[in-house]
Amino acid sequence: MKTSLKIIFSLSLLFILVAFQTSNVLCNSKELKEKAKSKLEAYKYDNSELTKIIYKNKETIKEIEVSLFVGEKYRFIFELEALPKQVEVQIYNKSKDAKNRKLLFSSKEIGLDKKEFDFEISKSRRVYVDYVIPPQETGSYSGCAVLMVGYK
Repeated sequence: MKTSLKIIFSLSLLFILVAFQTSNVLCNSKELKEKAKSKLEAYKYDNSELTKIIYKNKETIKEIEVSLFVGEKYRFIFELEALPKQVEVQIYNKSKDAKNRKLLFSSKEIGLDKKEFDFEISKSRRVYVDYVIPPQETGSYSGCAVLMVGYK
């Protein structure tokens, strides 16, 4: 009797967890990274970053610091197809806490509906990539974004 109750309880718990799963988009990181890496073209692979994006009831910003070597030319590839709702990508010369930071790139310039795009830069020691995550009115959603970095 106890064994059957444990099985029923375990199955019920599993059903509830699956039914209320917060992530409605599956992130296949290997596939996303391979797709982004193929777009590096003449650039050599340097680094990649998989960022989990969680949508909340207010706009949020997730920032990533990317260190670079002066004298090299870099290409950033963004792969955003695993996001349920598009985010804006902004690249700055300083962190969000610094004064006088300069916006180097915004995905708004190329259209927020793009799921893949690139950005090239040189003569910088580090940049800060901000994912501006829009608010989600109903439910809870998450996804992931891939940043692939190559150099010349």
